[in-house]
Amino acid sequence: MLTLGIDTSAVTASVALVSDGEVVSECSVTGALTHSEHLVPMINDVLVFAGLKISDVSLYAVNAGPGSFTGLRIGVSTVKGMAFSSLAPCAPVSTLEALAMRLVPYSAVLCPVMDARRNEFYNALFTVSDGSLVRLTPDRAISAADLEKEISGYEKVVVNGDGADKFLSLVSLPGVTRCDAALLRQNAVQTALIGERMKKENLTVSCDRLSPVYLRVPQAERVYNEKNNIL
Repeated sequence: MLTLGIDTSAVTASVALVSDGEVVSECSVTGALTHSEHLVPMINDVLVFAGLKISDVSLYAVNAGPGSFTGLRIGVSTVKGMAFSSLAPCAPVSTLEALAMRLVPYSAVLCPVMDARRNEFYNALFTVSDGSLVRLTPDRAISAADLEKEISGYEKVVVNGDGADKFLSLVSLPGVTRCDAALLRQNAVQTALIGERMKKENLTVSCDRLSPVYLRVPQAERVYNEKNNIL
């Protein structure tokens, strides 16, 4: 089974091909252009490098959220378009789970955090058992103060994600540290690997059912509601 993993949920765009747990090729780009300009050429690059075609892909995995509203729409829309022609299944992967999977080598509570703006972070907590992630909380938007209180009882906590430095600047807990720089941001390799597991567990969806997971109301809708006193 050849899986194409895609992540456009934050500042780094990432694409990876994985076959039965083995990485075939991958590509990541940070900054420079928008994800809408980068993504399709990156997909083409990983396929050409591996000597494969888009028709060889049997599963699409995409970080469906949380993350940048625009970034999520770009990734999800691209996958929906590619999967439509072949009717290949799609795996809507949690961005936070993909981030936590990068931290599996650490013996600690894993704490991915993404900057959600408005004084909040997207977060979930995980531990590791027999090399696999064990979820402690659902994905949520949470304040720094509430998250600090929640993790204060753990002896060792490792943080990653684009909100890691901001979060650590706001808290003061001796057992909380940032991961190595190489593991700070999400990578589509983990997205594809989680997608493979979701396929085995019958958790994939058809392309028409694939949609972003925002966790919060989009800004445009929030501004409209505030102007019109809609609760």
